[in-house]
Amino acid sequence: MNFIKRRGVKNLAEKALIALLQRAEWWLASLASSALGNSRASSILSGFFDRQSLNEIGLERLHVTPEVSGSGLVYRYQESDVEAIRERNIDVLIRGGSGILRGEILTVCPFGILSFHHGDNDTYRGSPAGFWEVFHREPSTGFVIQKLSAELDGGDVLFKGQIGTAPFYAFNQAKLYRKANIFLHRLLEGVGRSGSLPEAYPKVPYAYPLYRTPTIAQQLAYMGRTAFHLSGKVVRRIRRQSQRWSVSYLFGGGWRDAVLRRAVTVKNPPGRFLADPFAVFRDGAHFCFVEDYDYARGRGKISVLGLREGGYDDLGCALEEDFHLSYPYLFEAEGGLYMCPETHEAGEIRLYKSVDFPNNWQLHKVIMRDVSAADTSIFRHNGKWWMLTNIDSAGIGDHDSELHVFHADAFDSENWVPHPRNPVVFDSRRARNGGFLVDEEGLFRVFQVQGFDAYGQCMGIARIDTLNEERFRESEICTIPPRFFRGLVGTHSLSHSKGVTVFDLARVERTDR
Repeated sequence: MNFIKRRGVKNLAEKALIALLQRAEWWLASLASSALGNSRASSILSGFFDRQSLNEIGLERLHVTPEVSGSGLVYRYQESDVEAIRERNIDVLIRGGSGILRGEILTVCPFGILSFHHGDNDTYRGSPAGFWEVFHREPSTGFVIQKLSAELDGGDVLFKGQIGTAPFYAFNQAKLYRKANIFLHRLLEGVGRSGSLPEAYPKVPYAYPLYRTPTIAQQLAYMGRTAFHLSGKVVRRIRRQSQRWSVSYLFGGGWRDAVLRRAVTVKNPPGRFLADPFAVFRDGAHFCFVEDYDYARGRGKISVLGLREGGYDDLGCALEEDFHLSYPYLFEAEGGLYMCPETHEAGEIRLYKSVDFPNNWQLHKVIMRDVSAADTSIFRHNGKWWMLTNIDSAGIGDHDSELHVFHADAFDSENWVPHPRNPVVFDSRRARNGGFLVDEEGLFRVFQVQGFDAYGQCMGIARIDTLNEERFRESEICTIPPRFFRGLVGTHSLSHSKGVTVFDLARVERTDR
């Protein structure tokens, strides 16, 4: 009744419906992920609505009695509450829940009050977390950790990240919460070590509306749009269709001169697809190593193709393990040729050495253990070896959002030093590696661009402008959309070697042909 008096019956109905929608989505998604054996989705959703009592933690409790505004949104604390906090010499407060805090409470602790905002506060201020990005079909959903000010979601941003937007609200919010929580812990640990807060991001004017609980009409529109989107995926599954990758190649010039529409596409073997191509020139001939994914086994291996201007030859399997392999990144070191394929299912980053090129590779060394890392690139720069890799920090199967940098004195070191700014890129629209290029102008990282519920929607190339033990900076030089052939829905990897450019592309096709 108090809520109705303050906000009205209409707002109560809107909040009740969005809560019911969230519960219904969680229940349906849990059933679907269990039926399909998707353990990753089940683990993300499990316990989402669980609550824990603070009594179980055993911390000292301090009860305060804020004055709440008539709208129920603004909280002001009495002087006695502020003084009680000050007497305990608390370094920092963490705000849980919602609402706008005003007054001396904001400055009572040396590091102020830290809080999440589960949204990119440059474009999405307000609530509910994770809904409006799905409603607007945004490719990514952001979060920030901020030092609160009196302006709603307008505090000093100390950390921000962008993850790929999930196709429906409850799952998007669950992923967002799990990812964000990891980085609040890390920020607090950093403050404990350094005795200072991170430097705040520069502020920009906010030009968007303050988002509120969606109206009933908006929620109904969201339900219809989401049902249509998900039903399309179900129909494609029934028809045995999916986003199926292929590999193409072209001869002539450098990677900057490549005209992709002139490329030759390698025919996929039945029930499989080829992706993540890496070109190498060896013994006077051109070769292309690829991910060779088998739909029936649900696993990839590394195969190799021989490339010539008149065609190509399938040279068979180069490397196979009892776990998934992809992204066969190749590099030379100490006179040998090495491969660092994606091996995140093994929880390791591994190096393999060519012992009889091109089909015989042996495990050289495990260079990082107990890590869920994908699409690793290793190279030498300014007297050190550097590693660019995509790590899933939250254990939610998200390798698209975080780019981490490490360095070592040896290419096969087991003691890689993490960059102090990791993740150096935290954005699903450009974090994931799609290849690595080197020419007379410098180092270039091919990156994947994830769309709304669309893996590998397109790719881009960024020049690495600064790379040292303190800083990492890159600048985007181009985006490559999948428009060079008809019917494409994605492209995400590119490689070049000695006048040959290779790349991949995706169409919606049957997977059994």
